[in-house]
Amino acid sequence: MDALTLTQYNESQLKTIVYVAVKAALAEEKTSQQAKHQPFIKGIHGLAKFLKVSPARAQKLKNEGAFPFWQDGRTLLFDPEKVKEAMLKNGKG
Repeated sequence: MDALTLTQYNESQLKTIVYVAVKAALAEEKTSQQAKHQPFIKGIHGLAKFLKVSPARAQKLKNEGAFPFWQDGRTLLFDPEKVKEAMLKNGKG
């Protein structure tokens, strides 16, 4: 078994240690969340592929307002996380 060493710290030193540890943990969490983030789904065919349904079904779901989306001209963009949330909320996931 490893030897146990006890060290005394004053309040200021303890605050610094906790601050550094929390800052490192938050930076690590932010990095892992950025790595998990998927790019936007582009177009009905991209949505169909993401949902593993036909393009016609994806179009119908979009028209019914099942998912939030952004449109610039003819370009449709869907946030994968929002699509997943909508599927779970509507009980279709």
